[in-house]
Amino acid sequence: MQNISKCKCVDSDLLSPSEHYGHFVFTSLEQSEGSTIGNMLRRVLLSNLYGLKITGVRLPDVTHNEFNLLDGVREDFLEVMLNLKEIIFKDDNKFGQSYHGLLKIQGPAVVTAGAIKFSKGIKVLNPNNYLLTISDDSLVEIHLKLEHGKAYVLAKDQKLEGSTYFLPIDSNFAPVVKVNSYVKTLPQHVENTDVELHLEIFTNGSLLPHQALIQAKNMIGYMLSTINKIEFPCLGELVSDEQVIEKTIDRDKKNESNKNFKKDQGTKLKSNTVREEKVPQENFLIPPKNTEKIIEQDTTPEAMLLKRVNDMDDGSLECLNLSTRVIKALKNANINFTWELMDYDSSGPPYLKDIKGLGPKSIAEIEKNLRVFYEPPF
Repeated sequence: MQNISKCKCVDSDLLSPSEHYGHFVFTSLEQSEGSTIGNMLRRVLLSNLYGLKITGVRLPDVTHNEFNLLDGVREDFLEVMLNLKEIIFKDDNKFGQSYHGLLKIQGPAVVTAGAIKFSKGIKVLNPNNYLLTISDDSLVEIHLKLEHGKAYVLAKDQKLEGSTYFLPIDSNFAPVVKVNSYVKTLPQHVENTDVELHLEIFTNGSLLPHQALIQAKNMIGYMLSTINKIEFPCLGELVSDEQVIEKTIDRDKKNESNKNFKKDQGTKLKSNTVREEKVPQENFLIPPKNTEKIIEQDTTPEAMLLKRVNDMDDGSLECLNLSTRVIKALKNANINFTWELMDYDSSGPPYLKDIKGLGPKSIAEIEKNLRVFYEPPF
């Protein structure tokens, strides 16, 4: 019996206030499962987890841009914006909210991230992160906007709705800084070689490594849950995979039944029409005269049924002698054989009238030719 895969944390370390490390091991995995799970978790950890970052900056001067100079500040505004991007936040409030912060300080001073005032529940994890230096007694005032997001968003892609005069900046929302994954083979299992998946997660402190791993696992489950309902435009309805399997089985049974019917009819007819006659051996090399004419004029019921059985073996729509327009409409609806057309009925689903390009006259023509085709000629 195969062991159930388990995940355990073998190492956890606080490298700095803004860098956490976690080492996780997944055990009892088959050879191909380790790399599959590792790649999937790594992509989700780096690209799909949400974080809180500064998305917009505003100065009291409404005509400002990233190339402005701040009075009394050693750095230009572009360098200040780059320093603001490095601030790491932890949010204890409801997810999805946007917040505002204010940096208002009188110089001279060396300003760090800890000098910014935020809403209640917002914590700065790197308060010593350098922002700017005020060289005189100038007053510096900067308004900030914080939002939740994922991955890396460029300034041109930021959507600052309801925020007038805010200048958008690049934001790296990802709480996971780096992920290392590798697979280790366990050769002691001879019959069924198991592998271990090792996953090393580095975060910026806004999420602990085990919290990031749990969120990634839940997010993968949510993304895969959409497979519960699969849309089949070719069937014209939204069905579950169980219904598709049942319908496929029913159609296969019907096709097999038609084939068995055709085989039985052909065998019976051929056995009744073949006669044992003693023909001289020298006559085998002499073809009978007017053979083609005899075959064309053979309109006996047995011959017509034999031709009908041969047509059933072909099964194409052309055997029904339908008009070209009707055949084209059926093929556009992915109906290419006579037994597929038998699934449709005028009184129950699926309906012939639902096929695009078929009117009442075309439906009557199809039903008439189907009756003629599948009924014996005598």
